[in-house]
Amino acid sequence: MQRYQIILESQLGPREGVLQLEEQNGTLTGTISLLGYENSVLGEWTSEHSIRLSHRLHTQVSQLCCVSVFEINGDTITGTLQSGRNVMKWHGEKESDKKGGNAENGGE
Repeated sequence: MQRYQIILESQLGPREGVLQLEEQNGTLTGTISLLGYENSVLGEWTSEHSIRLSHRLHTQVSQLCCVSVFEINGDTITGTLQSGRNVMKWHGEKESDKKGGNAENGGE
């Protein structure tokens, strides 16, 4: 499974999240964790370094149908999210495979 720390440059400011992807038989599945919600994604590779993902994005006030297109170059990921007429930018980095975990849960 690939994990990326991602940031969505939304109209209300940057929003940090995590993109997790797994590939099985040419299909990409996974989640985008953002704004306290885990959103399922389904997609495919569109070229050697590009992927297209369909997903919903839950917010406190709505649920948006979205398509995100990402370019992956080494450990860097960039892209756009489109929902209707709204377009927002993604950027981030692949999580390293270091052992030891992190303090995401504050030790709880």
